[in-house]
Amino acid sequence: MKKALKILISMLAFSACAHVQTIDPPMQSDWARTLSYARRDVEAGNYYAADKILDEFVRTHPATLEAREIGFWKAAYLIDPANERGSLSGGIAALDAYLAADSAGLYREQATVLRRTAAVAQGIANAPKTTTADTLPTLLVKDTTILLNKSKDEQIALLKDQLAKSKDDLAKANAELDRIKKRLANPAN
Repeated sequence: MKKALKILISMLAFSACAHVQTIDPPMQSDWARTLSYARRDVEAGNYYAADKILDEFVRTHPATLEAREIGFWKAAYLIDPANERGSLSGGIAALDAYLAADSAGLYREQATVLRRTAAVAQGIANAPKTTTADTLPTLLVKDTTILLNKSKDEQIALLKDQLAKSKDDLAKANAELDRIKKRLANPAN
């Protein structure tokens, strides 16, 4: 009897382990199919259709891990330069929302890198277009994820350093501007 009980318990334990899954198989196929269709639409340049497919998945699979991950894909498609309806600022905001919503997101590392890259691209896009050969603009891109990981005193010190550097850069630019004005005012010198 004891031997049969041990065998039964072993079989039940094995059976329970065999059925443990984090994602229900039908949902996994819906998830894979949704991403596949969205990618296909993006490759064809139809970002509107991709967005609607992703929204439909969220509607039909609410409060699931996969539905939360849709935020990453929507943000990534907003940042895509080929998306005429997208924007860097909208994509950055969507990535910030994704990163703030779930600290264990599947695409957290990718979202962090993509957010930094988009912030740099936005800084370049917003940089002054007119420069001289001697003075190229210095871009200051603030990475909020780095600031959030620091204490309040460290954040203040970092921001003070950035402010001091910006003031130095401004003083140098003003000095260069004064030098150019003087040269233009007295072309004989």
